[in-house]
Amino acid sequence: MEEKQEEGLDLRQRKTRRQLTQALVELMEERPFQELSVTDICRRAMVHRTTFYAHFNDKQELLHYLMVQVERECIAACVPQDAPTPRQFFLTAARNALAFFKTRKGLYRACMASGADTQTRLLEDAAAEELARRLSQPPFPDALPGLDPRIAARFYVGAMLSLVRWWLLSPDPVPEAVLLDHLDRFIPHS
Repeated sequence: MEEKQEEGLDLRQRKTRRQLTQALVELMEERPFQELSVTDICRRAMVHRTTFYAHFNDKQELLHYLMVQVERECIAACVPQDAPTPRQFFLTAARNALAFFKTRKGLYRACMASGADTQTRLLEDAAAEELARRLSQPPFPDALPGLDPRIAARFYVGAMLSLVRWWLLSPDPVPEAVLLDHLDRFIPHS
């Protein structure tokens, strides 16, 4: 659902959608998405099936809705609004991304285990588009002349999401401070 359509929902409708998405998150952390039924989701959310179908056509549409909400939260939380230098921008974005995904570790692992990784690609695309937009604005063009913002954004987002994926799914993850120290060394001083 588009953001403007979402704003048009009344409080009761928003509450129902929140209950359904929360139920889906909880259930996905317990068992694979493919094993879940609409009945399971409704039972957990304490919502009648007809109410579910008044909001969503099926569980895939609910999953897509959930991922769009996570995407919006991720971009708002991870992309710094003001950073004095491009280097600070990237380091702050990395720190924010690690914190964001760390708090949603269960959902992220559930999405990966359930084969919902195609939905996470939507998150990657949206993050890269937002980052490319930001890289097109000052101070980036002057600080990084000749750099194509689309290429830089794809490279950075792809690298960060790969790193986050490895970190969250690793049976023996390195400490967050070690990751941030390495990122500090990887990002050149300009």
